[in-house]
Amino acid sequence: MHITVITREKEYSLSAEKGASLFDLLRSNGIRIDSVCGGKGRCGKCGVRLLTGRLDITAADRAVFSDEELENGCRLACRASLNDDITIELIYSGEEILADPDGTPVDNGINADSDGMPEDNEKTAVPEIVFSKAEYGIAIDIGTTTLALALVNIYQGRVLFCCTSENPQRVYGRDVISRVDRAAKGSGSELKKLISSKLSVEIAELISDHKPEHGEIKRIAIAGNTAMLHILRGYDTSGLGSHPFTPVNINQEELLLGSLLSEEELPDDLRRIPVTILPGISAFVGADIVSGLLSLTFQEREKPCAFIDLGTNGEMAVGTRDKLLVTSVAAGPAFEGGNIKWGTGSIRGAISKVSIRDGKPGIETIGGLLPPKGICGTGVIETTAELLENKIIDETGLLSDLFFDSGYPLSKNASGETIVFTQDDIREVQLAKSAVRAGLEILLERYGAGYNDIDRLYISGGFGHSLDISKAAKIGMIPDGLMGKCEAKGNTSLLGLVSFLCDSDKAQMDCESIRKIGEELYLSSDEVFNSLFLDYMSFGG
Repeated sequence: MHITVITREKEYSLSAEKGASLFDLLRSNGIRIDSVCGGKGRCGKCGVRLLTGRLDITAADRAVFSDEELENGCRLACRASLNDDITIELIYSGEEILADPDGTPVDNGINADSDGMPEDNEKTAVPEIVFSKAEYGIAIDIGTTTLALALVNIYQGRVLFCCTSENPQRVYGRDVISRVDRAAKGSGSELKKLISSKLSVEIAELISDHKPEHGEIKRIAIAGNTAMLHILRGYDTSGLGSHPFTPVNINQEELLLGSLLSEEELPDDLRRIPVTILPGISAFVGADIVSGLLSLTFQEREKPCAFIDLGTNGEMAVGTRDKLLVTSVAAGPAFEGGNIKWGTGSIRGAISKVSIRDGKPGIETIGGLLPPKGICGTGVIETTAELLENKIIDETGLLSDLFFDSGYPLSKNASGETIVFTQDDIREVQLAKSAVRAGLEILLERYGAGYNDIDRLYISGGFGHSLDISKAAKIGMIPDGLMGKCEAKGNTSLLGLVSFLCDSDKAQMDCESIRKIGEELYLSSDEVFNSLFLDYMSFGG
């Protein structure tokens, strides 16, 4: 079959065997399109438009596209089998296209997401910092959605510069399970190459552009969830995808940068920089959580505190320096814009704040960029809370008849399309918030603590510090009894890495203390958790 692919940049002429997958053909030729579900036909993000030829309409296509869109040739690449010569164009909506066809990542202007760190653009120096003769380090947090790097003056204990970008592995699925599955089925080397190449470029640029004249990069510290670190190290991920969920290695690792990343992509002077990969607790509670707890000094707390890291997995902890319970729940990607019809990451132009007055929506976007591109995680929570407040949805999550079929309109994008929040989007929010709330409640119950016993509740994650906690409580994700004790902390994993760089010996002992006292609860088959999950599906309370 002869396939012509039209992108924003150029036109490609490809060939494939009859019956081949269009999605696999695009990916194998470096034409990367978003696939939140990893190519399983569920997320609706890998859209293409058929211009000539024939692509059969599948059940997954009908579930995603309207009759008019199907008539206009819209299809899901992951469900399309090639049985005819065709011409297609990629559908660009929000941030779905994550890379140019040559594999070069697109700058989406993701916000930095850490307390005390830049928020307005991708790469911004902290002002009025005087470089001194000292040692410097680089902190790297590898998130499922976002990569965050910080240049640190180790002597001063200060972040001098930070940058964020999207994790390029998202083309293999936005959630952890999709990537673990793809890695275990033969795509592990490609996933490793994507992250290795990205980190090589980011580190080299960070040092080249911002290394102090009188100083030296002495060490690098890295954290991430267990799956992301397994892929980075080239470890077998099959043990992470099925019971008993056995990781290859979650201990602290020491190595050189040249042995971790691709040497040919690193300048000679960077290859011998020592690298520490922080330890994790389990397959589901990784080094990013250990680093986050380190940043919040859980290893020193005398009064019980609680911690929630919001992402595709909701990791959480309750405890003190003497006793710590941890767990992870499958929240799904809704809080990062995944599985949402117009969902997007925290990019410029993403709807992040929503208010409804007299039945009319008011929006704000990241960076103030208009028209909007889609809805990010905070926008998802705020839209849901506002719909509930204005009785446009009821406590069961049911949209009013006026919007049930078409969704609630928020704004129009640059192409004149209406960005809507749909009934299916609301169900995704219900699943995510219910998992988080049920996990927190069962942790408190098993720890033996009530709301009054908790000193602080820390909210971490990709949009941690910009989350309107009152709206999270409005939809029932955070209990009212903890509202006065909540504190949004942003990227606590990156902050913990900064602490590690500045006092490695103490931080290493503190990490081991956290691991030693950390006791994991497995909730997937827990009857009480499942019962609570159903109880918290409704909004409020």
